[in-house]
Amino acid sequence: MQHRLLGRTSEHIPVIGQGTWKLGENQHKAQQEMEALRYGLSKGMTLIDTAEEYAGGGSERVVGEAIRDVRSEVFLVTKVSAKHCSYQGVLQAAEASLKRLKTDYIDLYLQHWPSKEYEVAETMEAMALLVKLGLIKHVGVSNFSVKLIQEAQQALGDVPLACNQVAYHLNDRLIEKDILPYCREHGITVMGYSPFGYAPNMFGMPGFPAEGTEERSLLEEIGSRYDKTVYQVALNWLLRQEGLVSIPKAASIAHIEDNSGALGWELSQEDYDRIDHTFSVRIQ
Repeated sequence: MQHRLLGRTSEHIPVIGQGTWKLGENQHKAQQEMEALRYGLSKGMTLIDTAEEYAGGGSERVVGEAIRDVRSEVFLVTKVSAKHCSYQGVLQAAEASLKRLKTDYIDLYLQHWPSKEYEVAETMEAMALLVKLGLIKHVGVSNFSVKLIQEAQQALGDVPLACNQVAYHLNDRLIEKDILPYCREHGITVMGYSPFGYAPNMFGMPGFPAEGTEERSLLEEIGSRYDKTVYQVALNWLLRQEGLVSIPKAASIAHIEDNSGALGWELSQEDYDRIDHTFSVRIQ
């Protein structure tokens, strides 16, 4: 597994982690989900990302059970909901997440979305206290603009802002305009979620290129020459971006196998450029 530095810390994290959105929604699938996470760990995907909002805490419970005897081997990421971003709300949310995750510390704690109710400074003040208390190791944000990132950095003071987690896939490259360059310049890791887009019609957001489209045909043609799937080609391209890691969904062993196949090989510069050119409109 390839690793990259987390921000300006001394922590190295896998370039491919395990996303857990929707895990924990069905208790009958919990065992399968835990087995998938464990399999991912065996493949070196020791970064696991979850959130208190996922399945109303159910995702954190699944993760907590899956890692309970290997906690020290896992880089654990979870998030506080925007509705809990008051000073006391953050502290209480962190305590509840720790309990569900069956751990006494969180490696990276993120503000999940910008809050309409609470100032960034108030939230970051609580985050900084959690670091001082040893309950979290690193602070990050999610879905933040450059302006909000700057506010968070200022409010944290001596505590570095380590990460901004944002959507990033071939059909949504907007972060390349300002967020990705800013984070690179200031030593903030970008953690890209939904690397294959959203399911059709979900949130009105773009999904993965559909079969029969010019974009899909290009990925298929390139994949056939490397003996890789279109998803492995897409993920390999994304991971060429400096300062970026990705957290594709990890709900099944099949997901893990496909994700892991994105590593251990390289696109030629020509193929990289062809993909870049074909999907460049997604930066506009």
